Amino acid sequence: MTEFEYDCLQKKRTAYSARLRVGARRAVSLPSDSLNPAELQSRNGPCRVYRLGAPMDIEQFDAMPQDLQRAYLRRLRQRGGTPEGVRAMLGVSGQRMQQILERNKVTLDQPDRETWAAFLKR
Repeated sequence: MTEFEYDCLQKKRTAYSARLRVGARRAVSLPSDSLNPAELQSRNGPCRVYRLGAPMDIEQFDAMPQDLQRAYLRRLRQRGGTPEGVRAMLGVSGQRMQQILERNKVTLDQPDRETWAAFLKR
């Protein structure tokens, strides 16, 4: 048997074995496919709504994730909030307000009293 004939023989064997495997396909299943509707519902967390365009108190602020807290403080900065005004709105002490600002790396340095007053009326 020559090298060419041996190579052809191997390729024929590979093609034959592959032909047998093609018909033995199985469906792909996920672990959640066998769960009933109640079990599927228990896997989902509660839906939460955060209103970043309205004033809030410290309980609502602390309930938000860290990235939304930072976004809210940046939005307050755009609305003309000063550290004293935001502290009064949240109802916290000056030291707690400083901790919040440092943790979120936000500075409230664009005071605008008219815009801030309009924001607080919401």
